[in-house]
Amino acid sequence: MKLSLPLPRWFKAKEEPPISGLIEPAELIKPGLLLFCLVGGLVVSALLVIWSAHQYRVLFNQQQELVQQWDELQVEWGQLLLEQGTLAANNRVESVAIKRLGMRIPEQVEVIRDER
Repeated sequence: MKLSLPLPRWFKAKEEPPISGLIEPAELIKPGLLLFCLVGGLVVSALLVIWSAHQYRVLFNQQQELVQQWDELQVEWGQLLLEQGTLAANNRVESVAIKRLGMRIPEQVEVIRDER
């Protein structure tokens, strides 16, 4: 026994296209082309991620080398400041002037002041 219920007016059954044994080539081109474009985009995207990671590593290594150079220069700068402080000390300047240059402290009589 088969029951048949009346369908509402707004409901319309879809008409199915006639089934043929062959699929048209034009129907296969669009999905194939879409698949090809998506796979191509995926490959390009993957290659760009690889390139970006490589660039990051190269730049990070360069930055680390520069940080190391900065640290070495800071140490050298500190040593140079100490050396300058040592060389510029008054007692050292006086002893070098006396020993190497033959200078001497003038007598009180030799000092001439121009007070006009």
